[in-house]
Amino acid sequence: MNAFSILKPSLLLATCLLPIGVQASTCITAGRMDNSVWAPQFQSVRLLDDAGRTLKVKNKSELTQVRAVELTEATLLSVCDGNKAVAQGEGAQSKGPVPAAKPGRFNVAGLNFPKLQNGELVEFELTIAAEQIVMITR
Repeated sequence: MNAFSILKPSLLLATCLLPIGVQASTCITAGRMDNSVWAPQFQSVRLLDDAGRTLKVKNKSELTQVRAVELTEATLLSVCDGNKAVAQGEGAQSKGPVPAAKPGRFNVAGLNFPKLQNGELVEFELTIAAEQIVMITR
């Protein structure tokens, strides 16, 4: 493996995300909803209100109060799929470098609920600066 094959995913990400400015809008999955209640919420994602206080969300309707998220560990980034259903069989591909948000606080720009067979995902759209993105192997 040469240096180009290692850097290629990072260069591709930078080319795709940053052609116009320093920030890009992308999504993270914060957990899963089942019958409009958490089932489960990921422990590495803290939900914050507009004053920066941690929210104890118990149901789907309370998610509209989330204005920011705090990530305690690197979190995979994804394309914002909105409320579209997640295709069956879609999931982990071959292991390799993938983009992730560094731990830190991010403003929420949107909220979506992609459908699953049983329940739905909770997807937050975030605005992320280039220096807040890392490549990790999953």
